[in-house]
Amino acid sequence: MEKRDILFLGQFFYPDHNSSATLPFDTARYLASRGYTVDALVGYPKEYSDGTAPLRETVEGVRIRRVRYLQLKRSGTLGRLINYFSLTFRMLLRAHVLKNYRCVFVFSNPPVLPLVPILARRRYGTKFIFVAYDVYPEVAYASGSLRPDSAVSRVQRCINRALYASVDCVVALTDEMRAFLLANRPELSPDRVVTIANWAHEKRLLPDSQAYARFDYAEGQFVVAYFGNMGICQDMETLLHAALLLKDDARVRFLIVGHGGKTEAVQTFLTEHELANVQMLGFLTGKDFEQAVAVSSCAVVSLEKGLMGTCAPSKYYSYLQGGMPVLAVVEKESYLAEEVSRENIGRAVEIGDSEALKNAILFLADHPVERLAMATRAGKLYNERYAYEVAMEHYRSMVEKVLEP
Repeated sequence: MEKRDILFLGQFFYPDHNSSATLPFDTARYLASRGYTVDALVGYPKEYSDGTAPLRETVEGVRIRRVRYLQLKRSGTLGRLINYFSLTFRMLLRAHVLKNYRCVFVFSNPPVLPLVPILARRRYGTKFIFVAYDVYPEVAYASGSLRPDSAVSRVQRCINRALYASVDCVVALTDEMRAFLLANRPELSPDRVVTIANWAHEKRLLPDSQAYARFDYAEGQFVVAYFGNMGICQDMETLLHAALLLKDDARVRFLIVGHGGKTEAVQTFLTEHELANVQMLGFLTGKDFEQAVAVSSCAVVSLEKGLMGTCAPSKYYSYLQGGMPVLAVVEKESYLAEEVSRENIGRAVEIGDSEALKNAILFLADHPVERLAMATRAGKLYNERYAYEVAMEHYRSMVEKVLEP
């Protein structure tokens, strides 16, 4: 039987709405549109969709097969680990199907899943590409969710040694991540690591009365937005304390949209401090998300300390695409701080410096002409460097090279 070209192997995929699903599906359907035969073997949707989907279907040229597995609440480390190993075990039972493909894409979520293509490589010679959305176990160490001396850490390090020794190509999301991998994975060589940034694909809407009414804001009101995950990797405290400092400033409102392990703590802070200037909403998709971006005057992206080189927040690209000034709450040496400052698309402040974040917010509120100029530069940066078409051509070129005899 003639081998098909590409299999996408992962936890999340269409119809899930989180970035760990939409980005792989975007890549898969683009490659299918360019003439490759593309399949996907993925986890059954639950948390980021309505929880219903056929076990098999074909969408935009991509044949999808979904696998049921244990899906416990992910707010705790134990629940996430059970989910990870449950999915990986179910995929191992189907590892023999990987021999039918010339190349397999595997993603860092869950971090133990690369074990499947590693075994397929050894047994069948199947080529594979690893996309590092996060770098494990270091990202777990920095966030405090995993100890370096734990059994799980030892397992992950063993998988990593085999992964980086045998993988055909690794995709890093930033040059910072690429440098981190080359410095910390001696099995890797520079020719096997490429940088391909993430992208956004929501429609860009202009604010209108319907959008403002949807979120109960006055037209033209200054809105500081935070979108995305509120988990172990995101610093929420700096933003919350900045909102507290601006509690009595009627000009400024905050919009926090998303979910994750810190959601309950964020809600508790808002309640205890009676922050009526903050509106908190759950996960938004489609037009709801696009309208939320449209009414936002600027947007916050944040990371906890110690995560440089190990992850790249996906919502940053949505902010750029939406033409919003970016307030980056990150370590001052990070690529985000450097890019935001170099391109003059917002302000970067140190993690924990709520006073600096407050001042950055007030500067943008008080200088609408400069804010508009930042927004224009943000949109231009996205179109030139991070647009969907730019990333997809990088992926196509990489796949073409990997599939060479």
